[in-house]
Amino acid sequence: MNFTDVRKLSELRSVLEGFAARHAAMNASSAPAALKQLRALLRRVTQAVRQRDYAAFRSADRELHESIIQLADLPLLRETWRRVWDSLLTFHQQGFEDYFPDNRVLADEHEHLVETIALGDPAAAEDAARSHVEAVWFRIAEAMPNASEPAGDPLQRAAAHLAFRLHCPLKLTEVARDVAFTSPGNLSRLFRRRHGLSFQAYLQKLRLEKAAELLSHTRLSVARIARRVGYRDVSRFGQHFKRAFDETPVGYRASRG
Repeated sequence: MNFTDVRKLSELRSVLEGFAARHAAMNASSAPAALKQLRALLRRVTQAVRQRDYAAFRSADRELHESIIQLADLPLLRETWRRVWDSLLTFHQQGFEDYFPDNRVLADEHEHLVETIALGDPAAAEDAARSHVEAVWFRIAEAMPNASEPAGDPLQRAAAHLAFRLHCPLKLTEVARDVAFTSPGNLSRLFRRRHGLSFQAYLQKLRLEKAAELLSHTRLSVARIARRVGYRDVSRFGQHFKRAFDETPVGYRASRG
């Protein structure tokens, strides 16, 4: 299977799992046993990630995602999902160490997915599922030996990385070195030339725009949304949001309810 086919299949997985997570969240309140199973599987995933036990991770990860598919309770979805998942197995197995360098982030992604389903918030669950799959694809594709020229467009690589990792600590020096393959000074100049913003201002704009989307379309708390877009200080998030949108996060949500 060539790189283009793998990418298309991964995009299909994203659509299927987003759809399943939305319906799983709708069914969550009437399925306490299923939620208990999801949380037990989440603990297995987290333990495997911390121990960097790839075999245990893949087993628990598949069970967790398949349990979400089952909870969605939609005809033919499970069969279709299994075929897509199995077709991507080789892709998934190309290197746990290379693809998931930050254990905490990987564990957090799974926790966020399970918790949005448990909250019974369909839009948040779909967003969590799709973001999770797409972020994993980005990390894997980044390491593919037959991908396009590794350096490519430094700004494009950096911008894509930021879009998928808003919830993570992100520093210009690290993104320039590990993602854009250029100097921090050059990457900063590219952001100003193309977007008219510094690296930090561009990142903050992405974070606040994502927060506005989640406030408009989900029932997630302001604190959870703040964490989801990379803010550990909710007060600081509120200050930045009001400066950008001329409304507090609570006011913004109320005006669009």
